[in-house]
Amino acid sequence: MKLQEQLPLWNHAAIRVLDVRRSMLRVSDSVQGFRLPASAFLVAVAGEARLLIDGTEHIVDRCYVCHAGKGATVDINHVAEPFDYYMIFYKAILAVPSRKELLNVYRDNNPFQMQYGFAPNYPLGVLAKIEQMHTYWLLDAQLEKFHVRAIFHQLVYDLLLQLYALEGTPMAQPNYVSQTIRFMEERYAEPISLQDLANTLHCSERQLQRLFKAKLGIGPLEYLIRIRMDHAQAMLLNTNLPLKVIAESVGYGDSYYFSRAFKKHCGVSPLYFRQNRRISSSYVSGYSIGSRPNLSYNNERDNHYQHINGGVLGMNRSKGSILAVSLMLSLILLLSACATAPGNGSGNNTGGASPTSTVSSNTNTAQTAQQAYPVVIKHAKGELTLEQHPTKIAVLDTKFVDQLVTLSEQPAGSVKAAADKTDFPEYLSEKLTDVKLLGTRDEPNLEAIAAMEPDLIICTEFQEKVYDSLSKIAPTIMLDFDENWRDTLTTFGKITGKSEEASAVLDAYNEKTAKLKEELKAKLGDQTVALIRPRDEGIRIHTPSHRTGDILYNDLGLSAPQQVLDEKDTAYQISFEAFPEVGADHYFLVHDDMFKEVVEEFQQTETWKSVEAVKNNQVYEVDSNIWIAYYGPIAINMIVDRAAEIFLGTR
Repeated sequence: MKLQEQLPLWNHAAIRVLDVRRSMLRVSDSVQGFRLPASAFLVAVAGEARLLIDGTEHIVDRCYVCHAGKGATVDINHVAEPFDYYMIFYKAILAVPSRKELLNVYRDNNPFQMQYGFAPNYPLGVLAKIEQMHTYWLLDAQLEKFHVRAIFHQLVYDLLLQLYALEGTPMAQPNYVSQTIRFMEERYAEPISLQDLANTLHCSERQLQRLFKAKLGIGPLEYLIRIRMDHAQAMLLNTNLPLKVIAESVGYGDSYYFSRAFKKHCGVSPLYFRQNRRISSSYVSGYSIGSRPNLSYNNERDNHYQHINGGVLGMNRSKGSILAVSLMLSLILLLSACATAPGNGSGNNTGGASPTSTVSSNTNTAQTAQQAYPVVIKHAKGELTLEQHPTKIAVLDTKFVDQLVTLSEQPAGSVKAAADKTDFPEYLSEKLTDVKLLGTRDEPNLEAIAAMEPDLIICTEFQEKVYDSLSKIAPTIMLDFDENWRDTLTTFGKITGKSEEASAVLDAYNEKTAKLKEELKAKLGDQTVALIRPRDEGIRIHTPSHRTGDILYNDLGLSAPQQVLDEKDTAYQISFEAFPEVGADHYFLVHDDMFKEVVEEFQQTETWKSVEAVKNNQVYEVDSNIWIAYYGPIAINMIVDRAAEIFLGTR
């Protein structure tokens, strides 16, 4: 970049000096991985050392000047004699309005982000100005700070003059890809959005996306997911930490979204990965926290990067609690065997109900459907043959409660609905009687499950770690947590001997949504709709790949904004400030008690009030318990009905 191109930007920019600090490194001391919080000049005044800026080497001997932009990483090592240096941090912003050609230069060749280093031919003047700035900065008075700013302009003039007198001094735009990777390596456990990365590195989101795609073939957030999944794999293999803890430690506040992301990335659920990969001891021994076997980026300039492994201690359940559960299970199994007399049939692992068990209100229905048995149920762990209608079913996911009630059945026991105030789905409360509470989805209560003496247990991969224990209590079917609700309903139709009823429910749904799809298209035309869920760290936006998004955008044919369509994951996150950029004509605002205050505070901001959909009263609050948590046929029909009510005034 020529001096004549830089000067208009320096002249036009509003410049503020943020800090002037002096440091000294002793022989054998070092600085590793210091990320610049702002643009900076590093001026060495004495000593010898090896300086790296994003991996680019500078051999420093006595007076030396380096410049780099916000987000660059500085390493100082090989200190041969005491190394004395100053760092001057500053911020430069183009004043508004700016000419278009000036903005183009600023975007493509930003001098405030430029990286270079040189030994000045006339160091005394440079050193005098640096010492002056440091002296006045330490006085910490407004007039002296103003004086520092004036000297800074003189210093920049002097440095630019000497820099361009030295022909051949290499100048380069920052390596945004390596900077971003290093930032993500160190901060992967924190909420990170594309906007966060761009702001940290002082570049545009589009520029960062383009650079990543060109160099690695994927976007920065996809690379972040790889980093997180590698750490998650290592923890799954090398620790006994619960899934929830692992999810939080790699940046996922919700174990459900972590499991979806893990399965999408690795092809299997986290618990399946842990159980099956541990079988291969050779694999485990070669895999440790902090390793990166799956990451494709391999720039030699980044070989000096230090991966810091915090170390994770394995956590094991107490032997006492395991022994208690084992004794409880043994006792239950023994009593069940004693209660089965030769003339009364025999209990077995084929799903047949014990004649001595309590007969539920569904017995008559089960008897009329007996012609559907025996039936083979294929599931994640193989096949299970049911000889007759199970009368006492334990379900370890609340959406299965909805599936059973849809078929005029109900569970004998269920885990608690985590997102609801009530133990079981409130919208089904009038249809449920005497359902036993069996703990939570993430931590089912084995003692309670054994005590209710179920004929059949239905779980998902969330309970993979206790599957063997569940199978000892009763025949156990493991379904895919992310399975389409239609397929799950078909399976429940087979389990309960009500395949025809299940087909009728699906036919009715398809007929209803097909009719509504035409009516909504006629009413809304090309108007767009977005499904948003404000949380502490920003706004989660659900895409057509999400289960509720599938209902809205595919079943009902609503149109999504282009930004939403461009995302390939089931959801993505933006900052609150970026909300207007979504650009939807209508919004479904998912709310719940957990983030009620966050939503209320956001709704008081100017950002919220500036959005056209807000001004036009086209934001519709919907309940997260129905729209996000359950995904059974009844809840899904409630989503469809709510959308029809909003846009068509019908139910």
